[in-house]
Amino acid sequence: MLIEAEAWRFPERSFALIDDITQRIEPDDRALREWFSNYCREHRERFAADIINVETHVEPGARVLEYGAIPLVMTAALAALDYAVSAVDVKPERFAKAIARLGLDVIKCDVETDAVPFAAETFDVVLFNELFEHLRINPIFTLGEAHRVLKPSGRLLLSTPNLRSFRGIRNLLLRNQGHAVSGGVYRQYEKLEAFGHMGHVREYTTREVLEFLTRVGFRVDKIIYRGGHGRGAVGIAERLAPSLRPFFAVIATKDAGRAA
Repeated sequence: MLIEAEAWRFPERSFALIDDITQRIEPDDRALREWFSNYCREHRERFAADIINVETHVEPGARVLEYGAIPLVMTAALAALDYAVSAVDVKPERFAKAIARLGLDVIKCDVETDAVPFAAETFDVVLFNELFEHLRINPIFTLGEAHRVLKPSGRLLLSTPNLRSFRGIRNLLLRNQGHAVSGGVYRQYEKLEAFGHMGHVREYTTREVLEFLTRVGFRVDKIIYRGGHGRGAVGIAERLAPSLRPFFAVIATKDAGRAA
């Protein structure tokens, strides 16, 4: 298994693609516009890193299933890069007009309780970015479905916040508060009604995620520590110790010899 640190600079073309797509997307509900704008601004670098991650580990034209499509930025970016992308989301109707206008294949599915509506061994890649920390019912079922729809030796690309990050440890020691729910536990559950999706339930360490994915039936090939582009003492600490960065990505392969 390889362990890498994400590059600090991203190609301008990735940012250009993200910015162009963001300008062409608008939620149907006006009440979601501020959330959408803030989310896209705060996650701009993460989206760019996700694009690089896909292009590095996924063959051109591969069939990709993205979990949690909203706010559509990655879905549209993958389509623009000529991947055969389908996506599932708990409430795609929040962006129904943008989905239609961009010609995206987004299907309504609550991945915590519903089987994804695809046959076994359909996809080359499953993209599961910034979703694991939102699962509150049965992650074994949800990741088991991802395993089921992947072709033998298909790949899972998963990213999630890093519980054992410098910022997380600082938040716990100085503020008596978990970084995942730094806006408050109540606020995370309130998002179910305010935005149509759950906030963060908890964050995980790399060891927890790797052990979990192995039990589901994946072989973890690579961990990439991500984010932490800040300045001052925090930025220095994250540069010197990549494992303390605020996010990590996992590249895993479906173990064809094991059932989920």
